[in-house]
Amino acid sequence: MDPHPALTAVIARQTPLTWTFIGDSVTAGTWHTYGARSYPELFTERLRELGRTADAFVNTAVSGYTVTDLDERLERLALRFRPDVVVVGIGLNDTKHGEAGLATFSSTYRSVVERLRTGADSLVVVQTPNDTLPTAPEHVVEHLPRYVDAIRAVATDTAAPLVDHYAVWTDTDRPAPEHWYAMGCHPGQHGHRAMARTLLGAFGAWDPTSRSGRLTIP
Repeated sequence: MDPHPALTAVIARQTPLTWTFIGDSVTAGTWHTYGARSYPELFTERLRELGRTADAFVNTAVSGYTVTDLDERLERLALRFRPDVVVVGIGLNDTKHGEAGLATFSSTYRSVVERLRTGADSLVVVQTPNDTLPTAPEHVVEHLPRYVDAIRAVATDTAAPLVDHYAVWTDTDRPAPEHWYAMGCHPGQHGHRAMARTLLGAFGAWDPTSRSGRLTIP
């Protein structure tokens, strides 16, 4: 992704920052990485390479979470840390509600964004999920594109920076290879490296010659 001005400005701040990652199993980065670093961990490592060693990074993502879980538990997940930046990764599990759940998903997501802004004055980064294999749960395969569009609309309506992983993974000239996945809709170590690359690119912090950037993304 091209760097986003609001995100590059964050990296340029001289004061220490608190970062919170909230979302589902992909953002939690457990199990399906088989011990490899997740994209939030790779993001953290790269910022430390850039000298942001006093920044605090908190990952409270939970496997199975939906946007409703974020909304109901936002104090515990994020607000208590008074984060300067919140990176949201949600949507895969919400697809189980199908077309009928889109309106509630969108309104609840907007609520999360606004509560983070008013409750902690946080910069909220909205992300689309990664793409999925045909072997993923049927509700994910069938409904994910509509939920991705809903997330993009939330980003537009709230003027929140958007990191569009789904667009990268479904690029017609370079669709995500199967070895980016651990299974179904869960990225493995290579998929997490690809997601870190996209997120860091949005912050203007991606460097393929850095130690973290030299990790293989086949």
